Amino acid sequence: MAEAATPGPGGRPWTLYRGYAVLLLPPGLFLAVFFLWPLIRVVLRSLLEPHPGLANYGRVFGEAAFARALSNTIETAGVVTVLCLVIAYPLAYAIARADGRRLKLFMIFVLVPLWTSAVIRSFGWMIVFQRQGVLNDLLLALGITHSRLTLLPGSLAVHVGMVHIMLPFMILPLIAGMRGIDLNLMRAADVLGAPPRRRFLEIFLPLSLPGVSAGVALVFMTSLGFFITPALLGGARHTMAAVLIEEEANVQLDWPLASALATTLLIVTTVLYLVYLRLMRRSLPLIGR
Repeated sequence: MAEAATPGPGGRPWTLYRGYAVLLLPPGLFLAVFFLWPLIRVVLRSLLEPHPGLANYGRVFGEAAFARALSNTIETAGVVTVLCLVIAYPLAYAIARADGRRLKLFMIFVLVPLWTSAVIRSFGWMIVFQRQGVLNDLLLALGITHSRLTLLPGSLAVHVGMVHIMLPFMILPLIAGMRGIDLNLMRAADVLGAPPRRRFLEIFLPLSLPGVSAGVALVFMTSLGFFITPALLGGARHTMAAVLIEEEANVQLDWPLASALATTLLIVTTVLYLVYLRLMRRSLPLIGR
């Protein structure tokens, strides 16, 4: 009884924290069994099979195909993230300033693509980009080209397909951040004589950066693990790490090497995220001054 009455952190009784622990136990066990343990097995397999050591990682960084796939993965994720941000920011700005029926209509256009499978959307872009597809027909009809272009497989098709899939994940955090901005600040700057460009650059843009940060992190980290769209639209010359992992595991049946590739991708993703998080923590306070 004395222990229960003794206040814990924050002045709350220890019995309250025990109640929290009981509630957290089922999801904690679920994550440990179905997430942490498989992840640990992947790491151990990459280090212990077929022989203990770093031979699998030597192949990952020593063979040109694997190193090129990792480099292509980071480059593609970066390009897709930048394109999504450039397209999503003005759209989110317009949606954030809308209300009533216009807001509902805009949100429908943003959310409806999420109801369609990424596989179906990727196959749709295959129809658009193939030699006998819609885009080549349009280019020929407009006289822009005089022969059909080979756009599939290719990096253009991969970038367009991934941007189409990831765009809502950039728009939604931006909308959430922009709708939280107090527009009275903009009105006050207007009263004080600030022109529209200065109001946007010095007030709205800095205040929207937390939403930009969330959207960029979400899109970039998700794009690093893309499989379906690069596999369908990219081809052998534009292989990404997830495609290579699947090929080594299911085609070549080289599970230790696939595990090393997966672990390397996880480490690269974690390091990039930590660096990005550190940079944003440093830059956001400076921008807010």
